[in-house]
Amino acid sequence: MNEYDLTIIGGGSAGLVLAVASAKLGKKTALVEKHKLGGDCLWTGCVPSKAFLKSAHIAHLMNTAERFGITVGGVGIDFQRVMQHVRSAQGTIEREHDNPERFRELGVDVIFGSGHFDSPRSFIVEDSEKHDTTSLTSKKYVISTGSRPAAPPITGIESINYLDSHNVWEIDYLPQTLLVAGAGPIGVELGQAFHRLGAAVTIVQRSDRILPREEPVVSNRMLECLRAEGISILLNTNLHEVTDAVPNHDENRRAPTNGNYSVVLDTRGEKRELTVDQILIATGRNPNIEGLGLERIGVRVGKHGIEVNEKLQTSVKNIYAAGDVIGHYLFTHVAAFQAQQIIRNIFFPGAASIDYTVVPWTTFCDPEVARCGLTEAEARRKYGDVDVFTVDFKDVDRAVAEGETEGFIKIVATKWTGKILGVHLIGPRAGEILHEFVLAMKAGISLRKLTSVIHVYPTFSSIVWQVAAKWLAEGTLVNTVRKFLHKGGK
Repeated sequence: MNEYDLTIIGGGSAGLVLAVASAKLGKKTALVEKHKLGGDCLWTGCVPSKAFLKSAHIAHLMNTAERFGITVGGVGIDFQRVMQHVRSAQGTIEREHDNPERFRELGVDVIFGSGHFDSPRSFIVEDSEKHDTTSLTSKKYVISTGSRPAAPPITGIESINYLDSHNVWEIDYLPQTLLVAGAGPIGVELGQAFHRLGAAVTIVQRSDRILPREEPVVSNRMLECLRAEGISILLNTNLHEVTDAVPNHDENRRAPTNGNYSVVLDTRGEKRELTVDQILIATGRNPNIEGLGLERIGVRVGKHGIEVNEKLQTSVKNIYAAGDVIGHYLFTHVAAFQAQQIIRNIFFPGAASIDYTVVPWTTFCDPEVARCGLTEAEARRKYGDVDVFTVDFKDVDRAVAEGETEGFIKIVATKWTGKILGVHLIGPRAGEILHEFVLAMKAGISLRKLTSVIHVYPTFSSIVWQVAAKWLAEGTLVNTVRKFLHKGGK
């Protein structure tokens, strides 16, 4: 029997952060992973999608190069080589960062295989490398098994070979026509990328706007951008039924025949039929909890995943959980943040509650969409009247120089002090620009103080100074002072 201070179940973002930190603290640590280290981020999420988006962005630049005075001949796209680029990026990160031997050298016992809890202090693993059963006893456990794509209840969906954010990276052909179900971050990113690589893309969204977690004006601007590129987007539309238009086809073929699937769409009761080569489902995710034996040991599971308290403890106090499996924020960076909090709460005195008041995220479409904090509507509900200011990228000289003027920044702040309540960006480098605001919000730096920070000219991030200066020049505080002085002058 193997005894540990900490056993981590799941080798994704949270699991790897936990393993390194625990080992460096001198704790005896085990890391159990079913398949390969790196989790969704490396194999099916962040890394492959960003490599894919880069290829699509280059194709778009070449196809629109004439606006920069550059004449390019016919742009050829070798989709198999695009996918080779994606896999090369994954391989490099696996070798350099997520190699199991790196963790073993740090002192972590990396065990590959499936397992389940036998008791709150015992975890049984079917070791796929040693081909035997291993029983792990541990003082503390962290469950970080991630999530997987979930298909909505669509008639016929289980009988077809649809794509999702996991298996899309296994294809080596470009569908000529692609239907994307879902206009959240995954659907928008991949839909735009496939379109730029040459597919005719239709995105269907059941609600009345895309990117529904974003500020409405941001969602609407991104909708305009996608439609301007030629992407068909159908709002208030459900994928009602799917049938295989080519019966008895070869399921293992490398590329589908044209018109492989027949789909019925329902837009507020009005049905229409389309024929497409492939379907990409991007409508949600489910936590990976099956087979862990959580019910047996009393770990409570709710609608969105494993239930945890503000210390990230489950209902069994020596077992914690982090990442997608708890369903709070399905982001790699949040999983890593939760892992850091768990390390503090397990190994250091004085457990602390996790703070989600400043959680940034970015959708890596083009232009990028980034957010941190409250929407205007949320801020008004919580604080009453607030100051709101926007600056367009067309007023940023670097954006003008580079021909990337699409988008804007919107800031929501308290009226008198300029405390930043929410930041919403759509535009070039939005995900990078956002971090200055993240630091400001975390450190309590007001918009007034941001106006005193020197920003390099010309940069995209000068928009930070511009919107802060706008608050200083036009906000409630200065306008009240002006009114007072004006009355005094009389």
